This record gives sequence, C-alpha cells and structure tokens, in this order.
Amino acid sequence: MIFLLSFYLNTSWINAIDIIKSIAFLVINFACIIGYFSVKEAQLINPFKKHMGWGDLIFLIGVIPMFTFRNYMLFFITGMIFTLTLYGIFYRKYSQNTIPLAGYLSLYIIVLVISDLLFPINIFYGNIV
Repeated sequence: MIFLLSFYLNTSWINAIDIIKSIAFLVINFACIIGYFSVKEAQLINPFKKHMGWGDLIFLIGVIPMFTFRNYMLFFITGMIFTLTLYGIFYRKYSQNTIPLAGYLSLYIIVLVISDLLFPINIFYGNIV
C-alpha cells in the first residue's frame, strides 16, 4: 500500500529502471546483513527473527518510488546516519533496546519534505515527492 501511494505521488519523474536499481541496492544491503550475522554466529540465520523487523524492509521498499536511484541511495545513507544520531540521543534518556528504524526514517522523510518545500536548496538532486 505504501509502495502504491508513493508511486502514485511521484509518477511524473520516476521510472522503472530507478525502481529496479533501488530494489537491487536493498537486496545487496540485506544480503550483506545476512552474510555478516551468519558469519558472526557461524550459521545461516534469518536476520528478521532477532536483528531486524519486517516493517523496516517493507518501509524501505515502500518509499522507493519517492526517489530516483541516486536520491534513494542518499536517503538510505543519510537516513541511517539520522537514525543512529536519534538513537544515540534517545538511548541515553530512555534506554531503548531496539532501534525503531522505520519510525525514524519516516520522521526523516517528513523533515526532508518540509525542508524541500521551505528551502530552495536540498541535499538531493531533485525534488522529493
């Protein structure tokens, strides 16, 4: 549903090649995550059982149509930095055991969209939504 909504909002300049590249980017990232945790625990593991949530993956797939491939990579990298920063701030105050990745990334998208509307310069190569 999120994927269709973001695709509907951005049909003017997103294309299928960007979507395929972004999905491939996610597949490579999750393959590296699976490889890392499998080597760390010396067996093939499913990272969604204890390390990540399915909602994180669904959210990352759902927002793909909002960005070109280049902007999606920038969103992913800067969003992870934003998430780690917020986690570091809130961990000290609330001692969280997990990182609400999809929640922090959705907050980051809200910040990006508002800043894109208010300021003529943004960190991305084109408008967001």
